[in-house]
Amino acid sequence: MEKVLFNNEQYEEALEKLDQLMREAEQISDVDHKVLLYNVLQYFDSIHREPLARIMNALTKHPDLKNRIVQDETVQKLCNLYDLAIEDVPTEKEGVVGFVPVENVGMLSIPKQKDWLELGNYHELENQKLYPKNYERVNFLISRIGSEVFAIQNQCDGSVLPIDKGTLEDHYLICPWHGCRYDLKTGEAVNEANKKLETFPVEIEEDGLVKVEISY
Repeated sequence: MEKVLFNNEQYEEALEKLDQLMREAEQISDVDHKVLLYNVLQYFDSIHREPLARIMNALTKHPDLKNRIVQDETVQKLCNLYDLAIEDVPTEKEGVVGFVPVENVGMLSIPKQKDWLELGNYHELENQKLYPKNYERVNFLISRIGSEVFAIQNQCDGSVLPIDKGTLEDHYLICPWHGCRYDLKTGEAVNEANKKLETFPVEIEEDGLVKVEISY
């Protein structure tokens, strides 16, 4: 195909520059800016992926034209970027790395903010009782079991239903809806191999102050 803006070598240089910029963006420490960048790239991805997918689907009705188009090296790289399959097209030469789909790019993982919450005095917590809490849209439970305090996600795995009305047996929490039996120490369901709840670190200071670290 005719080169419109720049040649293949210049296009390769642009890809390398983009890769460099994304690695630099990964080092951004400010959470708000990193989340903003993530959202921008997600929308950027969507507004390009959809029309490109429609174009490639339309070209399936014209195999000869499609074959001519996808022979172009830059088109192959663009399809690789958006994880679009190209049938019957020779693979790229060894050593040339295609783009990774945008959802798999490491820098796009949303970083979590962490806060230590002060949740009152240890001695004021009743033994074997569930206390539902909420912070920054994170719903969790705390419970005193003997001399220990545990914090765990207030939502049965795979469901939107809260489990603060569940029952406690030793350090096990039983979901009132499904009967799932969760270990407060690990968050793992002992009777459901694939179920697990998020747990949160708990500290009890010398004066009895209970602190829970919440990630959101």
